[in-house]
Amino acid sequence: MKIVTCAYPPDWSLRETIVLPVFVDQVPPRGATGRIDFRLRGLISGLALQELFEGNGDWLLIDKNRPLAPQIFLISLGHSRELSLPTVDAWLGKACSTLVAAGARNCSLAIGDLFRENFSLKEFSESVIKALIAEPLEKVKLYAGYGLAEMLGSELSRWVSHLRPGKPVELSTDLLPEFFEEK
Repeated sequence: MKIVTCAYPPDWSLRETIVLPVFVDQVPPRGATGRIDFRLRGLISGLALQELFEGNGDWLLIDKNRPLAPQIFLISLGHSRELSLPTVDAWLGKACSTLVAAGARNCSLAIGDLFRENFSLKEFSESVIKALIAEPLEKVKLYAGYGLAEMLGSELSRWVSHLRPGKPVELSTDLLPEFFEEK
């Protein structure tokens, strides 16, 4: 498995299956989900305004002609003020199992909006790595933002050493998307 922490926003990537967290009390959404919502001309906001995420409803948006994330899974997190590490654990587990059930082996998770200043980076990274190694995924990009990406990458490395998963795990951090890098 290859895990890449990304310091850039998910809307800079091309042709990925991406999972976005949706808070039912944020219309329009903030963070990475808000950027994607803006690029999709308010589609996510429209779904939230119609209260279609109430009751933790999940959505899959598919448009093969869209260069920005042709498949987007929207998974509700409830209310943003109630976000806790157990909620993050549950969301990560659900996101990874949903992707595997849909047949995805390469995917992206926008996790930057899940981290709060009052969370321990150690516990947050533990939640992330345990959710990822529990599923048969091949390549996972973690969109965390610039400040969090490098710290998360080093903390994930510690967890891989500690947990010793049954499959090899390669970790890296990307500061720029692939299309900016020289070939």
